[in-house]
Amino acid sequence: MQRPYFASREEYSRSFTSVDYWQPYITSICQRHNLAPYQQIRAGKAGTHPVFIIDERYVVKLYAELFGGGESFRKELDLYQLCAYAPELPAPHLVTYGSLFAEGSEYHWPYTISTVIPGVPIGSVLSECSFEDKLEVAAAVGSFLHTFHRLPLERSLMFERSWESFRTVLAYQHKHCSEHHRQWNALPQHLIAQIEDYLPPVESLFDQQTLPYLLHTDLFDDHVLGFFEHGRWRTNGIIDFGDALVGDRLYELIALHIGLFHGDKRLLRAFIQTCGLADAPEEQFVLKTMSFALLRQFNVFQQVFADSPEALSLIHI
Repeated sequence: MQRPYFASREEYSRSFTSVDYWQPYITSICQRHNLAPYQQIRAGKAGTHPVFIIDERYVVKLYAELFGGGESFRKELDLYQLCAYAPELPAPHLVTYGSLFAEGSEYHWPYTISTVIPGVPIGSVLSECSFEDKLEVAAAVGSFLHTFHRLPLERSLMFERSWESFRTVLAYQHKHCSEHHRQWNALPQHLIAQIEDYLPPVESLFDQQTLPYLLHTDLFDDHVLGFFEHGRWRTNGIIDFGDALVGDRLYELIALHIGLFHGDKRLLRAFIQTCGLADAPEEQFVLKTMSFALLRQFNVFQQVFADSPEALSLIHI
């Protein structure tokens, strides 16, 4: 079997959700693990890595080399095993894992097979959700993260309850922050020019005298699944742990508030009460969360201005 090969990110983006392209690889994986023959295969929601749903029972996820797939694979595998210590967590269960090819000089294309969380991403039906539905989501995600943040890291192979990896991530993003924002071009140039003076030193963004927590960091509206039951939304599970990190819980709020709550402070308050952040120190809350938003490795401000286009006109004043 020929290795998947993509000459560029553009070529990868055209193919990574193609059932026709990936079906021979998925069939090989299913045969290897006695999951074949299957009746149906469909692509999962477009993200970073190829994801395919088999007979609405199993999720096969392959990890592409282009986007740090090897590390994401090791993280997700580790977190599946950690989540098993908290069976109440509404998360997929690991069925098995492997690699398309033997490890060697070329990329081996690791994969996981997990159970399906029934439902659709809430982002695909957001216009149908009432405010009460969204409050349910905020409470459900808060309950999930309250448990997830406290998973037993002493049993982890990939994560340590240490500030070192968080400091390293922030330091890299801090160094390249202005450069990234110039490339994204979502903020006005006069604000980008002020970023270096605005950002405080990395060490002031978290308290090294406290314990860090395990963070999901990528809880936007494609990663919360559920369905409508008797006319009301029911959250059924949380997916995608490939961007997990150990660090300050305030860092969790960026994807959550912008990508799931779409800036609604009422939902953020409901989440904070459920998650256990209500007792967190409020000192420099705005400076820290704004700094974390600027330091994200992805452009979160594009979503902010999509949700609130009037904000862009105000900051040009």
